[in-house]
Amino acid sequence: MVTDMFRIPRLAETADGRVVVTHWGHAAGTLFRGGDRLVFDRTGQDGLLVLRPRGWGNPMFGRRDNSQLMAVPSGAPASSARWDVFGSVKAVERDFERCGVAPGRWFCALRFESSDLASIANAKKNFVGGWLNAAELDALCRQASVAPEMYGVAVAISASGSKEASESMLGTVPVGRLRFEVRPVLQDAAQQGVVVPGPWTQIRATARHWSDQQVANTRIAPRRRAVGAGGSRVQLSLFGDSAVVDG
Repeated sequence: MVTDMFRIPRLAETADGRVVVTHWGHAAGTLFRGGDRLVFDRTGQDGLLVLRPRGWGNPMFGRRDNSQLMAVPSGAPASSARWDVFGSVKAVERDFERCGVAPGRWFCALRFESSDLASIANAKKNFVGGWLNAAELDALCRQASVAPEMYGVAVAISASGSKEASESMLGTVPVGRLRFEVRPVLQDAAQQGVVVPGPWTQIRATARHWSDQQVANTRIAPRRRAVGAGGSRVQLSLFGDSAVVDG
């Protein structure tokens, strides 16, 4: 089972077909934060995957073990009758204030946008990219977050394990955002499990889609303990908040 030190990220699919993180958590060696947007190779079938539910439900992280789909980070088997591979996660895009990348060396490429060429030239003198460690990249993102006020420019940053990869993806990074490659560590927390296909519909036409506003406004309800009078155990209804005393 998943240890208490890990929180499984919650994902949602937006109306335009993107997948975003709606609640923070750990998966495959990466700390995902609320508001993160996942960047995919839609033809990818290996590495860190996003599994898309058939019918109702939200996406989840997964991986492939030969022909078997597995949930990440739990390691539980995922039935192909319930889940499709949405794509392989190649990068994460997030706001500068939430940088927090994994330890290691990152090659950082920067793009500046402004209608004032002198402001761009001045900003290039004050921002240092290239090979940085996680702490230096975090400091760079904090500096970039105030660049519109301090330097009169908007900044976009890409980070990966190579100069070529960072420069290649920089052109599609929106200003005000950091995009960094995923470095998945695919270790299962569960050693065994049983696939339960379940009675889910095969049609996605009625599946719920999230708008960007719904993602921004999402809130997680506090967990309540089900305890009856005198400390007796209770069973919660599947269709409401009513509780029935057990025994």
